[in-house]
Amino acid sequence: MKLTKQLLKRMILNEMKLNEAMMNPQNIEQEVRNVIASFEQAQGASQVAMITAEEPPGGGSNFKWDNDEMQGYLKMDLDGKGYDYYPIDGDYGALENSLFVIVQGQPRPNFYDDMVRLGKKYNQDAVIVGQKQESMQMDPTQQGPAYHMEFEMISLHPTKTGHPNMDPRQQSVSDVRDQTQTGPSVQGRQSFFSRAGSFKFVVPFFSPSPADQTSFRGNVRGLEE
Repeated sequence: MKLTKQLLKRMILNEMKLNEAMMNPQNIEQEVRNVIASFEQAQGASQVAMITAEEPPGGGSNFKWDNDEMQGYLKMDLDGKGYDYYPIDGDYGALENSLFVIVQGQPRPNFYDDMVRLGKKYNQDAVIVGQKQESMQMDPTQQGPAYHMEFEMISLHPTKTGHPNMDPRQQSVSDVRDQTQTGPSVQGRQSFFSRAGSFKFVVPFFSPSPADQTSFRGNVRGLEE
């Protein structure tokens, strides 16, 4: 059998699907729960991102786009850069598959730029990037510094023509949040959530509720500083 480029691509995508299938959804759910629990701890995840290659603006109408194929290429790019990730899905107007990218321990200096470039490469409207911050402990019953994950919703300004807009100057932060919600009200949501297995979580971007706004924290600094 001649190993054509198309055949090689199918083999790679099939291998990725097999590897993903071998990870039990319950294991994925527990791993994501553990990652989110570590946001307020010194150890654990230092950087996270939510990124997809599915449903780019204009895809299917202005240009051809195969969600499964492009999602496979995104996984290849993440694998090539040595990033760990878990498959998740969510509903923010429509159901979509995403990847929850994790950096454990020491932050990677190029993480933010890598996620932005990959979002742009796959013609996405936006990518979410979270980076752990250390701050003054405001709870008198706790010792040592406090920790939280600060998330940015980064708009990538795609061309909607199928040609990626890779200009690093054409990106902007649409919103910032510093909490991840996982309580009973989130588990009961039918829309506007992210999900790993049956576990739903939300970063409350663009919410007008006072409870969803960023908190005052003294002496905030990134872990890499």
